[in-house]
Amino acid sequence: MTAAVTTEDHRSTVPLRVLVAVHGYEPSGWAEETSRLVSTWACPCVRVLGVLDVPTPPFTSLTGTARRAYGAARAQWTEIERARLDGPIAALMPGLPRQAEVIRTPASRGDIARTIAAQAHAWPADLAIVGAPAPGFRSWLRTGPVHERLVRLASCAVLVTAPARKELRGLRRLTPLRRMTPAVMGQRA
Repeated sequence: MTAAVTTEDHRSTVPLRVLVAVHGYEPSGWAEETSRLVSTWACPCVRVLGVLDVPTPPFTSLTGTARRAYGAARAQWTEIERARLDGPIAALMPGLPRQAEVIRTPASRGDIARTIAAQAHAWPADLAIVGAPAPGFRSWLRTGPVHERLVRLASCAVLVTAPARKELRGLRRLTPLRRMTPAVMGQRA
């Protein structure tokens, strides 16, 4: 009878496959919060996906010189984007399991959400974690916020982490005006 209980207690469980998508527009503190969240799950299989937002202007020239210049410009943009994503990925890694793998891929046709959804489908993820972009002009420029589009496109569950509330510093506190009665108003005259 004791053997049956111990075998039931040590059932093998399938690890949760978690895809953590880093697009570079996450708010500050996002990496630490995501690491803390993932560390609460038992034995997750984690893949960190860095999506490079490299511009792809149309190439219209037929000359070899222009083709080489275009290729050099794209390579430079890719390196700049890799360097931009290195910070958030480095902040994320200490809190994740040691066997977590990191891959970087350029956004196909500039569509970050579609790239994340395709990677989540290709590597059969059970859950995709993405950060809502910090408020700003560039993070909302595309065809919609990344997190909203990913929720619609992904074939797995999507966990969206919201940006932290900003503290209202430097703003003076408004005090309510005292109600003025006619007697008080008459004394001021």
